[in-house]
Amino acid sequence: MSKKVIIIGSGVSGLVAGIYARLGGLDVELFESHSVAGGNCTGWNRKGFHIDGCIQWLTGTKNGTGVNKIWRTCGALVDESQVYNTEQIASTIYEGKTYHLYSDLNKIEKEFLAISPEDAVAIRKLVKNIRIFQNLNAPVDKPFEQMSLFHFIPLLWNLIVSGKPDKRTKSMTIGEYLEDFKSPIIRQLLFCVFPIVLPAYALFYNLGIRTSGDGGWPVGGSLAFIKRMRQRFEELGGRIYLSAAVDKIIIKDDTAVGVKLKNDGREVYADYIISAVDISVLLNRLLDGKYSDEYFETRYADTQNYMILTGTYVSLGVSSDLEKYPHNVYIQTKNSLYINNTEIKAFNIKLYNFDSKFVQNGKTVITVLLTENEFDFWMALKERSIEEYRAEKERIANWIKENVLTVFPELESKLEILDVATPLTYHKYCNSYRGTYMSFIPSGKVKMKFHKGMIKGIENLYLAGQWTIPVGGLPLAAISGKFAVQRILTAEKKSQ
Repeated sequence: MSKKVIIIGSGVSGLVAGIYARLGGLDVELFESHSVAGGNCTGWNRKGFHIDGCIQWLTGTKNGTGVNKIWRTCGALVDESQVYNTEQIASTIYEGKTYHLYSDLNKIEKEFLAISPEDAVAIRKLVKNIRIFQNLNAPVDKPFEQMSLFHFIPLLWNLIVSGKPDKRTKSMTIGEYLEDFKSPIIRQLLFCVFPIVLPAYALFYNLGIRTSGDGGWPVGGSLAFIKRMRQRFEELGGRIYLSAAVDKIIIKDDTAVGVKLKNDGREVYADYIISAVDISVLLNRLLDGKYSDEYFETRYADTQNYMILTGTYVSLGVSSDLEKYPHNVYIQTKNSLYINNTEIKAFNIKLYNFDSKFVQNGKTVITVLLTENEFDFWMALKERSIEEYRAEKERIANWIKENVLTVFPELESKLEILDVATPLTYHKYCNSYRGTYMSFIPSGKVKMKFHKGMIKGIENLYLAGQWTIPVGGLPLAAISGKFAVQRILTAEKKSQ
């Protein structure tokens, strides 16, 4: 008789775990608190438009990489026609002229040198740092503690061949690093990659992935991506229950033996439990705060060295297909916006004109993500007055709309505000800690460490999710789901 696994959470890590568990011959039941699968990998409809709430670009769209193999095994990517790769990563407008950040590293170097010959030394150092990260493919065959030196040889070889990033940048933020460039155009093009408060290595990593031919866009976006994964899970015989929140994990004799459901109090038992939910939910709610974990406690406490990203997400509907426009435009605004204590004076405009699934009846969507960490402000505002909360969202949306029109004035009569999602939105619907969309991001001052995938003192409970592997995101969530199942199969002495 097959051993049974209960998975809590149907985000990417939960579905990947469910698929690999079925492929490993395990009986699987998956419980999801929301009415739809996907977790943070989500989207929603407003006023006849579809808004993608997650994927900006996706590691693993390139054939032959380890993450691509996971996506294909799980049905998330089926063939190359499902991936859209852009010629430009982003664009910016400076003094009336448009400049591009290309997805070809040689073109980046050529364009930057043409823009600012006086930055030649800094440009060539940037290119070298990016090239190093082009060859760093995450090892995904086995959990890290099960890997031998043989598994790390390709990674070690790439490090030897490619070298290390400029040592001077190790403890720098992106904002500090970009001061190396005299040209405001180059700085603007690089500002658009990641929030400038992040460590400099994040910039090199992002551009390394994007210029290596990876980092495309799965056609149809986040909901289509997750729908294919759910279909694969159910085709393999996995059972998924929506609107079925788990209230507690049942622990007997220091062993996880089942779960108690919130709606009806029913208890469901299994041989193994995989938690694929936010770590704060696991530790504080599902385990009643009875178990501590040094790895996570350190990161929650040290917010300077382990940053999290939250934001306010504004969506606009456009009565135009936007065909002639760049798909991602970075702009600096004429006046600042303050969300509590956070000043915002620039943002990226994402235009979904490249995906036919988002262009319907000559209409499409524009989204803007404003990076901020004002969860407490939003929570206090909503608790004080729902009217004030809505008014603040409307104020922000109008500011976005006004600034979009400074760049695209011809859209004056074609724009309408669709939606504003605050960190509270993601906290409420996705159970994400403080509304975050990434896990802890280590600064360059601390070592990159991985969680072992189990909570000390509890047997048969395994962890999946982006929180277990820095710096998070969908690909690492997927890897963690695979690793959780491999740990179970190792305990069962089953082939993998």
